Amino acid sequence: MASSLWTDVEALQRLARSQRAALRGAGGTAMPESVPQGPFPPVPERPELEIQARDLTARLATGDYCDFFFVSGTELALVMADVSGKGVPAAVLRGVTRSVLRNLACPDIPPGRTLSRLNRILSAADLGAMFVTLFFGQYRTDTGLLRYANAGHPVPYRIGRGGEVTTLGEVTGPILGVLESQEYADKQEWLEMGETLVLYTDGVTEAANPAGEFFGPGRLFRLLAEHALEPPRRLGDLVGESIRSFQVGRPQDDATILVLRRNS
Repeated sequence: MASSLWTDVEALQRLARSQRAALRGAGGTAMPESVPQGPFPPVPERPELEIQARDLTARLATGDYCDFFFVSGTELALVMADVSGKGVPAAVLRGVTRSVLRNLACPDIPPGRTLSRLNRILSAADLGAMFVTLFFGQYRTDTGLLRYANAGHPVPYRIGRGGEVTTLGEVTGPILGVLESQEYADKQEWLEMGETLVLYTDGVTEAANPAGEFFGPGRLFRLLAEHALEPPRRLGDLVGESIRSFQVGRPQDDATILVLRRNS
């Protein structure tokens, strides 16, 4: 793990150097031809949960990412993140952030401490104007406990068993990659059986139509409330279809959504 993490840090430092060189107009290290992109991870076949992710990319290379992976037999890591900027630089920082976080995540380390370590790595690379907003949760599939830390990312929604929609949690620290000494607090919530967690990037609520009107939190809230009891796959598809329709097929920003439902 250590060698892999060091490789990721070196890649991050190369990205930072190339960004600074580009700003000076003096060339610099070329961006890699292969941008970390790839599909979402395989959906775990576990009877105690359903999970579905959907992305609506505005460009071939995206800065949005969501990830989910088990850090133990019963603890599922959940990540929803948005890298500032567009195109190849954002996609490279996205890929490095994903890889570093997968190296750092551990069931014995609270999410806030993990984000503090990730922030120090990103800040030390001196990324200039680039930064990352990120929600990192560790969800216990056997109890419904969700421990999380939120670095300046939109707070998720919770859908109750009866279809009621509320926000879940709060922001526990600022964006990543700016203040090296920043520490991130931990919070926790519980998902009851039949409840649903909805994570998303601001490309969902900030999707704009040709008139310049934003999709907005209100439309997302009403959409989730109207289709609250749909299966996660269908709910994710409905959000994606609504955003595409609202933008009249002309997306200006990346948008990503993840839906998780506790079954037992």
